[in-house]
Amino acid sequence: MLQTVSEWLWWERLWLPANVSWSDLEDSDGRVYAKASQLYAALPCALGLLLVRYLFERFLATPLANVWGVRNSVRLTAEPSPILENYFCSQARAPSQADVRSLCKKTSWPERRVQVWFKRRRNQERPGLRKRFCEARLIHCTWVYPVEKFSPFFGYYFFNVMLLVLQILHLYWAVLISRMVCKVIFSKLEGDDRSDEEENDSDSPEERYHKLSCTNSSGARGRANGH
Repeated sequence: MLQTVSEWLWWERLWLPANVSWSDLEDSDGRVYAKASQLYAALPCALGLLLVRYLFERFLATPLANVWGVRNSVRLTAEPSPILENYFCSQARAPSQADVRSLCKKTSWPERRVQVWFKRRRNQERPGLRKRFCEARLIHCTWVYPVEKFSPFFGYYFFNVMLLVLQILHLYWAVLISRMVCKVIFSKLEGDDRSDEEENDSDSPEERYHKLSCTNSSGARGRANGH
């Protein structure tokens, strides 16, 4: 069975152009081709990047956060409740009104107390401002050159789509990091574009909806003004 899976995974029609086989990619006549075993080099590179990130957060980002006064806001922790904790972890982070009433019966708590518990518990899951601050972190050769010699094949489309997705993610994070740097330099760092504001214990569902609507509308106006 493993042999069948291996043959299907490395089927030449998936990864190679027509009239080209794996045997054509063996070293010969002074030509040296890339080997699948060379992919193992990605493992130490990935570990090296993780080490660089750890050193950056520990010895550069954290001291800068101290110098610029980036501090986490004080959060009230949710009181211990195995029943609510089990519901939060296994079912939903934001229970419906019917579920809230059901949980009230199980815990013998008033409805308001259960709602406050879930607000505080959700706030505990959100990364703090300091953590978010510390996290701030060649299509031509694959898209154009191959079709000059071979007709497009599955591997050509697959790898180029993956590279395009990766490029989009790079651009997205570059924009977020640039905006964060501008906020740090030119204004006070008050929030993070990646997450909503923390919920207050006194917020009702209607107030949370109003805040979300205001945030979306202000973001749309900001983008319009930017253009």
